[in-house]
Amino acid sequence: MRFKARYVLAGELEVVENGVVEVDDSGVVVGVGKYTGGVAADLGNVVLMPQLVNAHVHVLDAAIIDRDDLYIDDLVGWPHGVKYHVVKGLVRRGRHVPLLKKVAQRMRSYGVGCAVIYAEYAARDVEEVFRQYGIEAVVFQEAHGDFPNYPNVQVASPLDHPVEYLKELRRRYRLVSTHVSETSDCHEGGDLELALKALDADVLVHLVHVTEEEIAQIPPHKAVVVNPRANAYFVGRIAPVHKLLHLKPLLGTDNVFMNEPDPWAEMKFLHAYSSAAGWALGEREILSMATVWAWEKLRCSPPIEPGKPLRGLAVAAPYTGNKVLKFLVKRTSHRDVIAFIEGGRLLQAWH
Repeated sequence: MRFKARYVLAGELEVVENGVVEVDDSGVVVGVGKYTGGVAADLGNVVLMPQLVNAHVHVLDAAIIDRDDLYIDDLVGWPHGVKYHVVKGLVRRGRHVPLLKKVAQRMRSYGVGCAVIYAEYAARDVEEVFRQYGIEAVVFQEAHGDFPNYPNVQVASPLDHPVEYLKELRRRYRLVSTHVSETSDCHEGGDLELALKALDADVLVHLVHVTEEEIAQIPPHKAVVVNPRANAYFVGRIAPVHKLLHLKPLLGTDNVFMNEPDPWAEMKFLHAYSSAAGWALGEREILSMATVWAWEKLRCSPPIEPGKPLRGLAVAAPYTGNKVLKFLVKRTSHRDVIAFIEGGRLLQAWH
């Protein structure tokens, strides 16, 4: 099967104009290049790009939608935050699955192909529901001083638990994640050191207050995730993304209760903030944070290149000019998502 598009974002988001992608019978890319003729499914005036990644999202907290009347720790802090009481009750009564379906369908409509999800409870239900909607989910079950029966775990903060417990989590589980330095008090409490030395976390989320010296201590193979809109809203600042670029940071939308889980909105916000702050983040870097860098770090959403399964997104390109990446980062919304390409299958998007 061959797919032709006005633009193809190949490999590390290199723009191929009048491009074609060929896949074999198993849906794996066998060739990417300029179209020179022959039979191909013409997608039209679109950008064929990797599906989006939402690299940090709390989906179950949609149960407290638009509750922003309390300090962040009172809303979502473990163990006494409002979220924990509401969500635990929802799961206990078996009413969480319909809510998960609504969130998963909405996220898929944004063009999300992979999500890194923090599940306070019911991780297996989260994984199954998102799979039903075509989203590959890397789910972390929250550990509350116990040892969950799930391969990946997270703790809300390494400051919440004894050092020996953190070390035991690392010993037992395949992937481990935690929030780090989201607030000034957590940063001053030394949460990054605990996350790196005791928990040895694979995924570090937020990093709002980290210093350059602390950034230098983060090993390059770790996945770091920033959440600009949520951090700006709750703590009045965002992570120093321009100083994290060597770590290839990923982009998340964080709390569904106050933030639409829409990576396009996150990219727009980060682009504008970067310009105002004088960071001069490039559009390729921002788009990479929401796509191909997640493949390198967590095997989410493969790049469009030979040897990788094709999980593509066809995005309308009505007037990109010669600045395709800028158009995607600054102007595109979910309404421009035309179709998903899964191997040799073309699936229409819904809005």
